[in-house]
Amino acid sequence: MGKDGLARLWKTEDWWSVWFGLGIVVMALVTFWSGASIKGWAVTPSKWTTAGSALADLSKNAGGYLAIFLMFGVVFVISMGIMGAKLKQFIPGFITLFVGSLLISVISGWKVMEDLNIEAPLLALLVGLVISNLFKIPEWVKSALRTEYYIKTGIVLLGATLPLTLIFSAGPIAFLQATIVSVCTWLTIFLVATKVFKLEPQFGATLGAAGAVCGVSASIAVGGAVRAKKDHISIAIAVVTIWAIVMILTLTVALKQLVPNTIAPGVAGAWVGTSEFADAAGFAVVAELATRFGDAPINAFTLMKVIGRDIWIGIWCLILAVVSVVFWEKKDASQRSVGVGIIWDRFPKFVIGFLAASVIMSFVAARAPAGHVGVTKAKGSLQGVKYDADFSGYTVPEALRDRVGIDVQKGTLTANGMLSRDDMRTLQAAATTQDQKFALGQLVTASSWFDSVLQPRVIAPIKKLRSWAFVLCFLCIGLSTRFAELLTFGMKPFWAFTAGVLVNVPLGFFLSTVVFVDFWSKV
Repeated sequence: MGKDGLARLWKTEDWWSVWFGLGIVVMALVTFWSGASIKGWAVTPSKWTTAGSALADLSKNAGGYLAIFLMFGVVFVISMGIMGAKLKQFIPGFITLFVGSLLISVISGWKVMEDLNIEAPLLALLVGLVISNLFKIPEWVKSALRTEYYIKTGIVLLGATLPLTLIFSAGPIAFLQATIVSVCTWLTIFLVATKVFKLEPQFGATLGAAGAVCGVSASIAVGGAVRAKKDHISIAIAVVTIWAIVMILTLTVALKQLVPNTIAPGVAGAWVGTSEFADAAGFAVVAELATRFGDAPINAFTLMKVIGRDIWIGIWCLILAVVSVVFWEKKDASQRSVGVGIIWDRFPKFVIGFLAASVIMSFVAARAPAGHVGVTKAKGSLQGVKYDADFSGYTVPEALRDRVGIDVQKGTLTANGMLSRDDMRTLQAAATTQDQKFALGQLVTASSWFDSVLQPRVIAPIKKLRSWAFVLCFLCIGLSTRFAELLTFGMKPFWAFTAGVLVNVPLGFFLSTVVFVDFWSKV
């Protein structure tokens, strides 16, 4: 690697997103190993119903918001300075952007927004679109609209929330379904875009990835890998956002009619995971189901969308970077033989950060301490549903009596060693009330060191920091997008993506309700 190659390690947003993202992961783990957690300051606004509760939450978490602002601000200012940005413009621009993101995050916690299924990233996009299409954005604000930098940092953090142990836990069936859906959706959108509507292959690849993997993140990641035009990436983001909103409404209405009489809650979660184009949008749908049917819809959605499909972002980037260099950018057949160096130069480096974060967290997750004892209470809440279980008449099944204990007087449940899903079904089969089933489900979670210790103390705080990066990104997308400019490309991108939707939704329904129904019904 020459001097120019070494300089890129600190002169490009790609590499800075890697250093920043991995730095957060390392910080979270070091803090955890020291006996503490970053969850005390890695916070996001809570849900609220009155202005008074919103202000109280804002006051309670003020220190955390300041810490996040300083951490993001210092890193972004230093890195942008090194990369040659005008800091006199960038600093006030970033302050404005962060304050706007904070206000949007607070508003998204309002019960009205929750009822409308409008999460913070989506609200940030909508607010940005309104502002950019009604008012002229000052240059000093534009200097802070580093959409790709923010999303790349968020994608690296996404890797830490997807350790390989989670991917393996999804099982071959979940991964197989995700693969079928991802490949079929991408091929449909790409072929319609390039063969029917004669769009550039890089544009078709970006649209295809947006529908096949994880919406906005995939649009930016794959768009960068194939060197799609910025306008193409913006259009892909706009189209996937429109369809994400449409699918929230469509799936919510459909599932209210289908669950539980026609399809099981777990099956519904799997279908949402194959049919929704944004994690936040899909989660909004299954979260509503979870309030009525427990966590099966969320578990299935997580296996299918967050784990099964999102992990494809790195795979698509690698494959399409090579395809773009070899086929789409070389007209002379004699020039189609490219070296590893060119492919390496093209490959989006933040994907390396994504994979590295996943491997690091996998290494930690695989080394759970021996003798972990899971403890939970008979009284609590699950996905907003409160329960208070009375176990005075409950008898632990004989096969699990040496591992599961229930103290009726203290209202606690304990488990020696990790309980499996089969163990949970055995325990819940002996339950006589729904509250008992909720509490026993929580015991199974508590029995896992990953779920009860590593998840809340390390991974959950990283997710919250990731959400800040995503909100910043979506706000930037909105502020950078003008409908008049997008309309110059006509409706061809929209119809190409719609063709993918027409394949994606029924295919996901068929796979979830017919081919793999036995698996999803037991999740």
